[in-house]
Amino acid sequence: MAERVRGLREVLYDPHDVPSPVFAGTVLWVALFFFPLPLLLFIHWWLHQQPETTVWLRLVSAITGLDWRVAVAAAVTSGICLGLAFWLIRNLADPNLIEFVQSITDRAGLERWQREILWIAPAVIVPLVLFRKAGIIELALLAGVESALAATKRIERFPRKEINLVPADLAAEVEQLRKLQGDVVTYSWSFAPIPERQPETFSLQIAFNPSRLGEVEQRPRQRETESDWIRFIRTDLGTPEVVALAAALNEIHEERKWTPFQRCRNVLALLESFDADETVEKPKFALETFYERCGSAGDIIVAAITLLKALKETVPEVVLVMDRDRRNVGLGIAGAEDMPESFQGFTFSGRTYFFVALRMVEVDGVKKWRWSWQPVPERWHPITVLNVG
Repeated sequence: MAERVRGLREVLYDPHDVPSPVFAGTVLWVALFFFPLPLLLFIHWWLHQQPETTVWLRLVSAITGLDWRVAVAAAVTSGICLGLAFWLIRNLADPNLIEFVQSITDRAGLERWQREILWIAPAVIVPLVLFRKAGIIELALLAGVESALAATKRIERFPRKEINLVPADLAAEVEQLRKLQGDVVTYSWSFAPIPERQPETFSLQIAFNPSRLGEVEQRPRQRETESDWIRFIRTDLGTPEVVALAAALNEIHEERKWTPFQRCRNVLALLESFDADETVEKPKFALETFYERCGSAGDIIVAAITLLKALKETVPEVVLVMDRDRRNVGLGIAGAEDMPESFQGFTFSGRTYFFVALRMVEVDGVKKWRWSWQPVPERWHPITVLNVG
């Protein structure tokens, strides 16, 4: 839980997000690398020899207050820290300041470029060891820093920022649909949050407004150009039924404390439970696909992007991918930067995406769609990527 003290949200860490060794590694990284290690290397450069044991004893004595100069320095430093803390408290009304302070905590882990720079440390310490300019203290510190390097990762603030998926003007109608006032549709699907384990079974129900389903019939059905695809996706983004389905899914996600990527995979697993239909006479909007639980590959793609967009920042960014002829479509899911190249799909606007397409299979005599995570096929190039905001 998080409590507010004078408007400042306390920063807590969930054990699922930050295991103890990872948190300890981050503390070691901050405490060891930025302070003692550079200081010891400077001492070696200055003295050209390993400091004697008495030097360290004198340093300990000075820190405990036996040296008045250190005591004065400590008092000045403490005064500055207290003054900064007082100034922060007086200025907590500034949201930019709060965001800045929280960002420091959120980014306590290492960035990728910082990890690469830190590997210079062994190149510095090895010559010192060969020329007998490094002792057990430096080696122990270096080992601690390298251990921290292996353990640290970006720390996320928990609880995460609350995201309201239901706009105020739709709250009343969404509540009615979740109370099953209308044509009720039941969803049942299987999903394995950890792929190596057995999948779990999930189910939920929402209602559809019959009059709105009738209105969908009057919409233009052309879905050929880029603007047509964008219109198909955007039309149902604010539909109460889609919002209600997103809110129901989000409750499952929050209860299980799934990561954004697990939540995205769960949405795709839900859509895999729909029947496959390649003989549809007209393209379907997302509202129809969710109501009928059936659709073509294009229908399922439109429904997937619509639902993922309705889940907002709780899931990774998703884009629409079209082949060179604009006949086949797939999904681009952000977050593939740190994956091997064989798992990466494509790069768009400085971000690396997974590429996900649909393939048809037959399960117990019923045709189903299955998501295929793969590189972009050569026949698709050059691809067109559409970001439906």
